[in-house]
Amino acid sequence: MLIDMELTIAYKCFSCGTFDFTKVNLFKLFLNENIKSCCKCGNAILEIKKTNKNEFRLLVPCIGCGAKHQHLIHRESLLGNNVVIYTCPLTGIKNCFIGKDDLVRKFIDNFEKELNGIIDGLGYDSYFANPQVMLDTLNKIHDIAEDGNLHCECGCDEIIVSMFPRGIALKCIKCCREAFIPASTNNDLKEILQRDTITLLTRRSKMRYHTKV
Repeated sequence: MLIDMELTIAYKCFSCGTFDFTKVNLFKLFLNENIKSCCKCGNAILEIKKTNKNEFRLLVPCIGCGAKHQHLIHRESLLGNNVVIYTCPLTGIKNCFIGKDDLVRKFIDNFEKELNGIIDGLGYDSYFANPQVMLDTLNKIHDIAEDGNLHCECGCDEIIVSMFPRGIALKCIKCCREAFIPASTNNDLKEILQRDTITLLTRRSKMRYHTKV
């Protein structure tokens, strides 16, 4: 009897918008081989690591919020015939599918229709001055926050992010300092992509950037 020990892990890249499909050999995974897969665009990385004999830790980029989520996978789930689906805890959007390749791809087809419906319902194409610049800017801000480099001068790192037609507003949850990042032109995007920290300052100088060296 031939046992199929191949699984597919799929997620939608938050940067380029395409799906990344990673083939996983369960024999290798059960033998403590960690798996890492990078999207073709190079901006998103999926990782799966064995934590004990019955559990695995999955780190997957999220199309819903742009962050990287950690999910725990039980051994029995990987050996089952159903597709395991994980969702973004912030938006509720499905962000990862695990199962047999043909079943995963069928779920992806349905997910694409669902995601397109959500986007159409939000009216992003008509709301933002430049939807792609807005998305890329938001992703960059998430990257900066993930690295621990988005904070306020008061020392607080809990920053509220709000999107508007021509930019993104940042507000400190503790002292209410605010800053606005333009996100409507490619020059705006070029500016934010050159930064690796964002600090909210006093009203006289609302924001300080640190440029990558």
